[in-house]
Amino acid sequence: MSHDELTLITGASGLLGTALCQQWSRRGGRIRALARQGGGVPSVEEVVTLADPFDRRTVRGALEGVATVVHLAARVHHLQDPVADPLAAHRRVNVEWTRLLAEESAAAGVGRFVFSSSIKAVGEANHVPWTEATPPRPVDAYGISKLEAEAVVREIAASAGMLAPILRFPLCYGPDLKGNMLRLFDAIWRRRPLPLGRVENRRSFLYVGNAIAAIDAVIAAGPAASRVFFVSDARDLSTPELVRLIAQALSVPARLLPVPPAVFRAAGRAGSLLARVLPFPLTSAAVDRLLGSLTVDVSALRAVTGWAPPFSVEAGLADTARWYLERPQTPGRAR
Repeated sequence: MSHDELTLITGASGLLGTALCQQWSRRGGRIRALARQGGGVPSVEEVVTLADPFDRRTVRGALEGVATVVHLAARVHHLQDPVADPLAAHRRVNVEWTRLLAEESAAAGVGRFVFSSSIKAVGEANHVPWTEATPPRPVDAYGISKLEAEAVVREIAASAGMLAPILRFPLCYGPDLKGNMLRLFDAIWRRRPLPLGRVENRRSFLYVGNAIAAIDAVIAAGPAASRVFFVSDARDLSTPELVRLIAQALSVPARLLPVPPAVFRAAGRAGSLLARVLPFPLTSAAVDRLLGSLTVDVSALRAVTGWAPPFSVEAGLADTARWYLERPQTPGRAR
């Protein structure tokens, strides 16, 4: 991708979007952000505010002169979704707004449309790593909407001759962390005993620096990369390993208690018996994610694009820990 080309990024103020804008700007890239609110998007040439996501005129204007769209914006997964119809809410943002953006991108002559999908488009748990040939069986509203959005992107791109790499990301981490991973950092930093010592699982994660390298790789690879790929750090971790590595990055002891997984499953069915010692709400769904395995095979991305994760898990967690220790909300943070 030439530095002279203009790229439109949606979701530019999110975890991955912020890191992507910062890194590409340091390289001299030209970036325009499409955001629901003005401001709050660092390191970009221009921010186009979209008060109504279905305002085609504004979207059309934001796409003028754009060579590549990186579509990161989405309605994210919620364990306890506050809306009455989660599937309809996810479809409105993740499917129908993606359809509008892809249609307008094709009409504007955009050459590449990089779509950020999720491993949840395939499902929630596995025993062997998924490949791109694994039949998708999403189980929640977010995963269903992401799988449907993938189909929309492929259809529009094929009819318009637009390249459309689709990247299925696992849980991402890095500076500006939010959600359950941030709560886990909080619990470890506060030296709370975590009853996770006997969990035996494997899960794929993705540091934002490795995600950016994957986006770079599919753009550079051209037509060969206009397909679906799984992405991860290429090193899967058990939950206890993750806790120990986060503790190491924070320079605090990992306090893991050897509680049998059967206790978790019973507590999940009961509701919240262990909620006081866990950093997130305890439900059956949360327990399944905590104890289960969810891994992906990144061989296809390597083979097609030559991508390899430039950062180790330790390096990614160290970067995240530096950000965590500098944030004002962190108790006893470094000053």
